[in-house]
Amino acid sequence: MKFNIAGFTHKGTEREMNQDRILIQNLIYENGAYNLLKETYCFCFVADGIGGGPSGEKAAQYILEQINLKLIRSENCDNDCLAEILNSINIDLFSEGRLNLDYLGSGSTLVGLMISDNYFKIINAGDSQAWLFRNNIMTKLTEDQVLDSQQENSPIISYFGGNKQNLKLNFDTILRNIKINDILILTSDGLLKSLTIKQIKSILSNSKSLIDKTEFILQKALLTGAEDNVSCIFIEVIN
Repeated sequence: MKFNIAGFTHKGTEREMNQDRILIQNLIYENGAYNLLKETYCFCFVADGIGGGPSGEKAAQYILEQINLKLIRSENCDNDCLAEILNSINIDLFSEGRLNLDYLGSGSTLVGLMISDNYFKIINAGDSQAWLFRNNIMTKLTEDQVLDSQQENSPIISYFGGNKQNLKLNFDTILRNIKINDILILTSDGLLKSLTIKQIKSILSNSKSLIDKTEFILQKALLTGAEDNVSCIFIEVIN
């Protein structure tokens, strides 16, 4: 299988700064839209710096930089291996805050997808989400790690930047295999504050290219009033 990948990260219409970061195939972006065609593997992450916290963008950047260094060298890592690496990144970020005031108290959620050969892994911590669009149906693949899932803006109970007890990594997913024409979606919570699942599904259902769909989703989110930072990566499975 090969993958078309399109993504964007944007500060939205009301925030002064973008505290989100995205990683697409080993490159980290803090602003703009990006597109890759016929990739032979997928290594994509969205980090959402915790809004209202100090220097959330620094936490998001640091986490993705460390993932780029440590995870790419650990292909086919099982859950224990992933947890060890990601927990070490969290501890390093927490320690960095004690040495560097720019990082003190900063935190970030994370959602990621790694696919290569027969290896498939979804990672999430916090309320950033992974979705699957298949056969005109949107299926949520991750569970928000918040205090009360029924309450809007409920406090996040799992994130990078706190002590070890604050990070509760989740690698479980109902998805066991991927198929041609699947579109996998990694998103910060900002997108779903602007658009409904029904709106996203409608756009993904049309016959346009993935990059056109992605650009339209960003435009639509901004037009409806993106009060939060908006970041998303779409991975289309192709032959």
